[in-house]
Amino acid sequence: MKGKSLVVLAGAVLVLGAFIWFIERHQPTTDEARTQEARIFGDLEEDAVVALDITNAHGDFSLHRNDEGWRLTGPIEADADSHAVDSALRALIQLKRDRTLGPDQVEPGAYGLDHPEATVTLTLSGGVTHILNIGNTTALGSNRAVSTDRKTVILTGGSFFASVNKALDDWRSREVVDVNLSQLATITIRTGNGTIEAASLDGAWHLRSPVNDRADQNHLLNLISGLNGLRIEDFADSSTDTATMGLIKPETTVLLVPADGSPGLSLEFGSTRERGGETQVACKRNHADVFWVNDRAAIALGKAAVRWRDPMVLAFDTWNVTALGLSEGSTSTQLRREDGLWGLEDGADARGGEVQERLDALAELKVIDFDLMSLGTPELGRVVLGLGGDDTAITVTFSEPLADGGNVMVTVSGRDTVMSVTPDDVQSIVGDLQDLRLEEPEPRGTGDSDRSSED
Repeated sequence: MKGKSLVVLAGAVLVLGAFIWFIERHQPTTDEARTQEARIFGDLEEDAVVALDITNAHGDFSLHRNDEGWRLTGPIEADADSHAVDSALRALIQLKRDRTLGPDQVEPGAYGLDHPEATVTLTLSGGVTHILNIGNTTALGSNRAVSTDRKTVILTGGSFFASVNKALDDWRSREVVDVNLSQLATITIRTGNGTIEAASLDGAWHLRSPVNDRADQNHLLNLISGLNGLRIEDFADSSTDTATMGLIKPETTVLLVPADGSPGLSLEFGSTRERGGETQVACKRNHADVFWVNDRAAIALGKAAVRWRDPMVLAFDTWNVTALGLSEGSTSTQLRREDGLWGLEDGADARGGEVQERLDALAELKVIDFDLMSLGTPELGRVVLGLGGDDTAITVTFSEPLADGGNVMVTVSGRDTVMSVTPDDVQSIVGDLQDLRLEEPEPRGTGDSDRSSED
């Protein structure tokens, strides 16, 4: 009976200890409690604030938090500069009382609180609001008077004021676009020279205009990087004449359509100007916002149409190849990879390093010219690739050049264009096929026997 009581007592102690640990772990430490007590807004956390309304010498501004960040809802609708809003909110939350003066000690009007220089309203998710009226600086200028009730004067560090005393353009986001290539379904670029359109199909990018071909994904990545790197240097006000900015008939228009069906984004680029030694470009976003941006994307947008085509003859992963057929003239060989090892069709082992070098050369084969005429010259060589998980083989056909020393013509199944490549590159892929066979080692002892007989 005594033992049972001890067990019960021990259990109670454990439960009590766990309860105390659970409760106290969520309680502020002594230092934290002192900090919260010194703060004007006590233990209020930044994440609890869903809206900021600020009135200052520059106007009235309403900022609301949504799932994507901060949004400016007044005096205009626009994306907010989340860094600027977060900095202001953090400065407000961390405001500390240096000194508190009651109504019987001082008249609030003596510190400008009857006509505040700025007023900030913090709205919490439950609708509760906290108002901070901001008055004058003190005589020495390092402190500023604030009040939460217009009766009590609180002296606090004055450095926070710069974070809330901003004009409209300082609250607006200077980011033009934030997108990932993998999130897009189509990219369309219209210039005076025509239209370039690329679409994502089965995880790969293809050109639809001005030709049907594989797109250069690296170039598309550079384009998106350039667009993401655009920054608004100067906002245009409502009275700005967009015709003088070249936006009535823009030089370049970019349309980005997301793959998830969400609204697309349009960017129109017009005239350029020089400011502070930098080139700025007039831009209109979604037919509404007008501003001047840096020229980060100009290089990618200015490239000729041919530069949007994939410069590689074939796009594939060499480690995904499970079968390989090579031919040069009347000589041909078939190889297959099993358990990571290459073997020939007659069962002999192949030289794996040699096979990999040829696959690498094929993967790195660059186009010299596109859209050539098929001249009907004899076939010089052929490559047939079998890829793991794909029943359709890819065939690459090399044709002899029209004249000695000319470039080799090449076609690829699934790519509707005749291209040219250098003869040396072709030789490194289909030449000297006997080098693929792994030589059988000499039987041990053969050399010793021959040497003995000679002796």
